[in-house]
Amino acid sequence: MGRNFVKTMATVTALTLTVACSKKAEEASITPVTVAKTLYVASGACYSGAGVTTYAAGTSSRAVTKWASDTGLSSGVFTDLNVGNNVAVGTVPQSLIDKGDHILMLTDNSVSFSDRKIFKIMKNAPGTYVTYATDPSAFTVAATHVTRSMAQDVDGTMIFSKSLFAERLNTLGVRIAKGGANPWVNPAAATGNCFTAAGSQIQQVALMSPFTNTNQGKLIYLHTGATAALNRIGIVQRTGLTSATALDCAGSSLATGIIGTSHSNAPNLIGLTGFTATGPAVTSMVYIPTPAPALTSGKLLVSYSGTLATAVDNNAAFNIGIVMYDITESSDIVATITNAKILWRDESVVFAPSAMAYDATTSSLYVAVGASPGAANQTTQAFGYNIEKFTLDTATPILTRVHHNNQPFIIGNAYTKCISHMMIAD
Repeated sequence: MGRNFVKTMATVTALTLTVACSKKAEEASITPVTVAKTLYVASGACYSGAGVTTYAAGTSSRAVTKWASDTGLSSGVFTDLNVGNNVAVGTVPQSLIDKGDHILMLTDNSVSFSDRKIFKIMKNAPGTYVTYATDPSAFTVAATHVTRSMAQDVDGTMIFSKSLFAERLNTLGVRIAKGGANPWVNPAAATGNCFTAAGSQIQQVALMSPFTNTNQGKLIYLHTGATAALNRIGIVQRTGLTSATALDCAGSSLATGIIGTSHSNAPNLIGLTGFTATGPAVTSMVYIPTPAPALTSGKLLVSYSGTLATAVDNNAAFNIGIVMYDITESSDIVATITNAKILWRDESVVFAPSAMAYDATTSSLYVAVGASPGAANQTTQAFGYNIEKFTLDTATPILTRVHHNNQPFIIGNAYTKCISHMMIAD
């Protein structure tokens, strides 16, 4: 009986071990499922460079749509500013920020100025707009003060650009003035590398992580215009910029702007790296933080669009494409912009770029581009803007196009006239 008992226990133990091992093997073979994120696309009043005619507020799609970031398939309209009673005629979506269960949407209207504001839109009720910020001292009534871009700091404050200026709002949506009554960034009063005396347009803003022991980050901006000197990339102190000296400028491309910055090709590219006399316009950017132990604070991707009167391709010079910069923050008041590396220069794919978005989980870059390469007027054939997808290797660096049969990742349509902003979110 003792032997039978031992034999029985041995059998049970063997079975238990077999089941346990089988279960562990089964668990080990299970691959975690990664759910693809959504690409939100805002179609408002966009900018594709000096000399490029794009869709104005009256002819743009005036909607925010959703697309699968892995397949490019449409997930439908998130919110449509053409329908409902939320906004006035001519109001366009300009910039988006993902807040988990809701989205913040910056709008512009150059006629009904009261619709220049930031709305809060719940993802489960996208037809209902709740006003998040509408301070009239910040959202001014001048027709030329077109809202362009916005970013949110870690303390919840917001910065948005309105043509030449940029404003900061507190967490209640109330304007924070700089030096009494000035906008947070006022290039008209500034000199030095960040801006020239004659300003034009702050096309896009982005915020860096706060430096050690600070609660707000430096502001990265694109300043764009029709001349070489106006097109520059800069970094403003976390305390804003209105100085008549260069004190408020934390770092900038050279005093002569983009055209004065030395560029080089990525390892997989060949071609000239100089520019035409007018130089390209900077139209959109993506800032990618690079945490320690990286030597840089981040990588900045910027889209270039040549002045079409003199630069419709890259044969005689580099004027259209995508460039990556190193951003290095050395103190609370100093940051540098260096190592301009050309990642993409095929203007048959990237032409008249207007917006970019980056998915850090898949290292994917999405670029909104004009659907009529080589054309100064992107509205003549009434095509919507295409969206190209790339994979980004920041170390090498290399940008690789993702496509099927050389077609854009998302082909232009009625909802992409044109693309003022894109965002990756759940």
